[in-house]
Amino acid sequence: MDLRAKHSLGLLDQLRKMRETEKLTDVVLVAEDISFPCHRVVLSAFSPYFRVMFTCGLRECSTREVFLRDTPADSLGLLLNYMYCSELPLNNANVQGVSVAAFLLQMDEVFNRCQSHMRENMDASNCLGVYYYARDLGAEELADHAQRYLRTHFVQVCMSEEILELEAHKLGALLSSDDLNVSREETILDVVLRWVRQDTLTDGVEDGRSRHLAELLRKVRLPLVAPDYLKEAMKRNMSLLADAECLEMMEEALEATGMHPAVAPRKLKLRYGMETTDLLLCIGNEGGGIRSRYGNYSERSFCYAPSTGRTYYITSPRYGDVLGVVCAGVVTEGNEIVVAGEAGVRKMARQTDRNVEIFRYRVEAQGTWEHLSSAEYRDSYALGALGDTIYLLGGQMKLKNQYLITNCVERWSLQGGPWRSAAPLPMPLAYHSVVRLKDRLYVLGGRTPQSWRMDDEPDRLSNRLLEYDPETNKWTELGPMKHSKYRCSAVALNGEIYVLGGIGCEGVDRGQSRRCLDAVEIYNPDGDFWRDGPTMPSPQLSLLSNASNAGVVGGKIYVCGYNKGADRHEDIIKDILELDPWENCWTVVARHVLMHDAYDVCLVASLNPRELMSPPADLVTQ
Repeated sequence: MDLRAKHSLGLLDQLRKMRETEKLTDVVLVAEDISFPCHRVVLSAFSPYFRVMFTCGLRECSTREVFLRDTPADSLGLLLNYMYCSELPLNNANVQGVSVAAFLLQMDEVFNRCQSHMRENMDASNCLGVYYYARDLGAEELADHAQRYLRTHFVQVCMSEEILELEAHKLGALLSSDDLNVSREETILDVVLRWVRQDTLTDGVEDGRSRHLAELLRKVRLPLVAPDYLKEAMKRNMSLLADAECLEMMEEALEATGMHPAVAPRKLKLRYGMETTDLLLCIGNEGGGIRSRYGNYSERSFCYAPSTGRTYYITSPRYGDVLGVVCAGVVTEGNEIVVAGEAGVRKMARQTDRNVEIFRYRVEAQGTWEHLSSAEYRDSYALGALGDTIYLLGGQMKLKNQYLITNCVERWSLQGGPWRSAAPLPMPLAYHSVVRLKDRLYVLGGRTPQSWRMDDEPDRLSNRLLEYDPETNKWTELGPMKHSKYRCSAVALNGEIYVLGGIGCEGVDRGQSRRCLDAVEIYNPDGDFWRDGPTMPSPQLSLLSNASNAGVVGGKIYVCGYNKGADRHEDIIKDILELDPWENCWTVVARHVLMHDAYDVCLVASLNPRELMSPPADLVTQ
């Protein structure tokens, strides 16, 4: 501890002791009939409010007692404790009282600490209270944060007691918002009916919530509610039948959805959560291939919505030099979009060692990429996820000044902490594919070293299928594929694994010639067997990296752009293919889409198009 810090702590300790023994105290603050002997100079040092009070020449400058009528005693006691001891024990029970007192006494540092506490401890059970408190106090940043939180987590908020305690006009204003993250309008109707049933007694008289029912029902977009749900609500809630206006609204909604079930909802604006859909994300750092006079699309990545056939763009990891190279990516079961790669040129210049950099996409932060962790450098690896744990599998690592294919597996939790070793792969692999099915990871294909024919290529292609069980931390080898291959895509659909295209040869690779494949192989884990799927329209490879260019949306497989040609001759094709497993055939659903000339990994995530960029009218291929 330096001399200055020691001196300051000594002064603080002496002031605290003098207050406790009431030595040299020259003012007594009184709140709720409780007296707090203090020193004017200490109060003035921490509070501009007291500084003005004690120096402006008014009565408080000379009186012994100063009454604070709008300040709770317990909150004042905590603030004085902070002044004299630098301690501020905040909790959810006292934080609002302390923050109001700090606001009145103009103690900005304490007020900011209270706001930080409320942000960090916000949840579905208290966000409404925080929002109205912050709004009424004029704390705009906290109010905006709470409003975003309650809209994002509105389904959980509807299950809390707080929403049932709102006044009718506040509930109505809340339900009017287009930005509520609800996937079904039934959630809104349900909370209205539960609020009305919460008729409480005040002085022996009901507060008459039912008189607000028609007003609140107008906030519900009834044509978006399923007809069966409307009928059931009318059976279970007599208040809907007892009010002529409410009954008329319900009957009109039933008539509209009955006569035009597909048209009626389109007349109403959908809420935020109803627009959220599964999208194919073609994440990468390639900037060429499309151009527009509006904005820089070299820092955007192509997205495709199979449900509507519309194109969007997501912020690329290239933006802000986050990643110079994207090598792999995965979407977790919790819909977290995670990519791995190498740092950009500017960041590399500041680093002494190369690492695998892990980033996560943050929708709530205007579509930015957040750095999560760094791992020991390798390339040609695969990235998988089980729960909130991500896995780096295989690849090439630097060993004794040369890059060798490895069987090393490391895992890291999105909750934080160090990287930990997992059971190594049964064999060294690079350029392999990984897919999640239920609670297991499956690794297939790739390149593995060979040493029995030194005059031949150093690597062989693999046709082996490996299964990882996180509970036992063990790998199991399953039935092999028909082809040894790499640069293939692998996806899970209907409890099976589909392996599409790639470069390879039939059977075990013993040095025979390789070719571009149009084969689809399907693995059934229940019976541990492979069968042939519908042949692709042409032989094709996945991306230039080892990542997949396929994803599953709505029970169908989509291939987003590909390289095709025999004998490894590659032509970039910007088409999107669809495989319906029930029709068992491939269809081109979009031709010449406005994607870049190349990308690094195709992922499927649930996003709201409102958070993405739509293409301008003049966006064209270069």
